[in-house]
Amino acid sequence: MISLILKFLGSGGIAAIGEQLRAAYELKLKAQTDHEKLEADQRIQELQAQQSVLIAEQGNWMTRWIRPAFALPFVIYNAKVVVWDKVLGLGVTDPLSAEFAQMQMVMIGAYFLGRSIEKTFRR
Repeated sequence: MISLILKFLGSGGIAAIGEQLRAAYELKLKAQTDHEKLEADQRIQELQAQQSVLIAEQGNWMTRWIRPAFALPFVIYNAKVVVWDKVLGLGVTDPLSAEFAQMQMVMIGAYFLGRSIEKTFRR
């Protein structure tokens, strides 16, 4: 179950649509027939529509806060480990399970890489 969630989180969003758009534009450039060009144009239009929906959703405060709310437990965990356990030497926190450690890495990547890509597409 966790791996399905990670796969969805890792492949979803504006970053994934941007990659699919890039591939669709490449297919259009390589198209040999009018039919192939038309199919590529249709795919590009579909992806641009999906991208527009995702960008519009970011204008709503509720949808804009879903990712930070999902990441909050990992932020709290890391802050506790770094500040309380390491800096102050006041405790020892159990390590994350392999599944949650992987999910944390996906969250970090999605936040730092995904957000940068989103800002690039908004320009």
